[in-house]
Amino acid sequence: MSSTIENIDRSGLIRLGQSGTPDDVQSAWKAFSSVHAEPVVRISDALEEASLVALEQTWTTVAASLGVVSDRREFLLTVSGEGTFDLPWFHVRANKQFSIRDLGMESDEPDFIASSLDRSVSIAVSTEESEFWILVARNDSAA
Repeated sequence: MSSTIENIDRSGLIRLGQSGTPDDVQSAWKAFSSVHAEPVVRISDALEEASLVALEQTWTTVAASLGVVSDRREFLLTVSGEGTFDLPWFHVRANKQFSIRDLGMESDEPDFIASSLDRSVSIAVSTEESEFWILVARNDSAA
């Protein structure tokens, strides 16, 4: 199991700093952990590599359509793992080789939340028993 920072670096993201507080991160995870949270997209993992490619493409499309990733390819990020709730958001920038595959406790099992810089909208990617989920939450009270 790799550390959150190692996973972020391996994924092709450049860490620019941190934002918010650990409480902000906990709130985001709670919103997506709710029994009422419903995925907007489900992708079967039965096709292995093809499933991961489809997940990557779908996440990119959803993130772009909702404005989660800025024009400079920047966003806020929290990745599931040991110590997640002790850390604030990471402010990151995607390089051309960016891939979501390593953004979780295990490679090819992404489990993270990406948020717009103003935290008005967030997207969670979760690896479930036999599929990948993409969930969306809007924060109408974002600064």
